[in-house]
Amino acid sequence: MTDILYSLLGGVIAIAVGFALLYRFSRLDGKMVAVVVALLVVGIYMPLVIIKWPGADVFAIHLAIYLVTVYVLGIISSQRDARRKAGESERWFHWGPAAIVIFFMVVIAVNSVYILMAQKGLDNKATHWLLPEPRAGGEVSSRFPGTVARDFRKQQDEFNQFQQRIQEQEARAWQIQKGWLGEALARQPSRFKLRVLDRDGTPIGDAEVSGVFLRPGDSRLDQPFAMQPQAGEPGSYLADLVLPEAGRWELLLQVRRGKETHEIKATTRVEAAR
Repeated sequence: MTDILYSLLGGVIAIAVGFALLYRFSRLDGKMVAVVVALLVVGIYMPLVIIKWPGADVFAIHLAIYLVTVYVLGIISSQRDARRKAGESERWFHWGPAAIVIFFMVVIAVNSVYILMAQKGLDNKATHWLLPEPRAGGEVSSRFPGTVARDFRKQQDEFNQFQQRIQEQEARAWQIQKGWLGEALARQPSRFKLRVLDRDGTPIGDAEVSGVFLRPGDSRLDQPFAMQPQAGEPGSYLADLVLPEAGRWELLLQVRRGKETHEIKATTRVEAAR
């Protein structure tokens, strides 16, 4: 997000400076300068995004704000030209274009605030004042920490590999039992147990088991872990965990034995500490 703000601000400043120089030192009027600068913006920005695609949302935000900046500067300069031709020397900026300029400035300012809020979140006082307390307990956050993967080719390859693993898992027919031993409470040690059997019900005790509990909406709280074989009970594995927040968690679990990999995806709920 910080990179987006820098590129937006830097781009707007560069456009304003370029527009001012071209308008001041060329014989073009304000409208022609706006057309030239708009073409330059598209001609420079498009190759950059083709080389390093930032995503459709980032591309749209940049192009819209850059072109709006050109449009606003074009309105200001064309009004100035019109006043000059009419021989007016005072109050050359009419209230109509001024209202349009102010409107776009407000739009840009509001969107900038949204970007900052998504990046940093509200401060604690504003958060507690504006947002309700979470029913499951814990701290409420207004920050958006999630990321959106934009490598669609990689996603397609991963999906194909996932489909192949699913078919192999179904053919392997391992039996997986999992769950908490007792009630899982936030910020308190909880024991998670996994039991792995093959298709004939024989315990699989020589596997490597690892996983991660994913916190929806806040990847900073994700909890990777490894499970250890339970002594005296072949095929069973244990992990002692402390999940920091109450509520819903997603579980990604991998059971590996040699070249065989069994993956499990599930959800669980952790209650608030009492």
